[in-house]
Amino acid sequence: MTSPTVPGALHDPLAPEPETPAPSREFPIALKVIGALLLVIALAIPMLASAGPESTRPLAIAPRSKPVKADPPSLPAANATAAPSEAAPDDGSDEAFRAQAEAEVLRKVGTVARRDGQRLMLFVDQGRPVMLDSRRPEPDDGGQTPYIDFRLDGLSPDKGFFVVRATMAFGTEVLWISRKDGQRYEMHGNVHPSPDGKYLVVTHASPGAEFNGVMVWALDGDRLVERYKFEASPEQRGVSFRFMRWRDGNTVELEQFAEVDSSTCGTGTLSSLALLARKSDRWILRSNSGPRC
Repeated sequence: MTSPTVPGALHDPLAPEPETPAPSREFPIALKVIGALLLVIALAIPMLASAGPESTRPLAIAPRSKPVKADPPSLPAANATAAPSEAAPDDGSDEAFRAQAEAEVLRKVGTVARRDGQRLMLFVDQGRPVMLDSRRPEPDDGGQTPYIDFRLDGLSPDKGFFVVRATMAFGTEVLWISRKDGQRYEMHGNVHPSPDGKYLVVTHASPGAEFNGVMVWALDGDRLVERYKFEASPEQRGVSFRFMRWRDGNTVELEQFAEVDSSTCGTGTLSSLALLARKSDRWILRSNSGPRC
């Protein structure tokens, strides 16, 4: 009996059948290794993702390096139109101080006032804006252009008036300008309202050409009405007054000064108490104590 043969080979029917090689174990082991790596990567990705933003958060402890100073906030557009020449230099001068003080006031009052170079613009309810132009003469001007610097000090206590201070070569003037129609009032000095707000008293002492005396204004709606004015004559230039307080709604306490010869008083000045009191529609100024050196 013949057995089938493989062409080109001898076949021994009695020889045991060759063993089929066992399936290789390397493939499943590789799968396990790859799976383990994928598992590690899968676990690592969320950790890395959560750690990323955390690394960019600022530390609770301040760094040792010197912090960089942030740029100051820009001014509102309404008040940031000043020409470059109007920028207040930090040179310690009176004009620089006034410019810096006004910049703060303009930020507070908002759109009712603005500065454009040397021009101060005040917006009123009726009519065109009030324009106040400062003047700074050139060195070779020869005195033809008087120096004047207008600065907004703020608003009156009742918010009905702009308070503007005009600084000139020989002194200052305080203007109250109606926010309704732009009417101007020369107040000469700082204003002290009565407790009820109906009256305003002003004292100003000046040995020169400025106003030297006492004034009382009455607030009549949107207007101011002059009720009393005492202005020292040229012969009384040595007499001046200083506001002390409102004793009540009709009485003001003032300190009165008089310049005298040094033989009379070593300091050259006598002082006394004076009262400015309202009697019906009249205001009366009188001394209330003897002079003292």
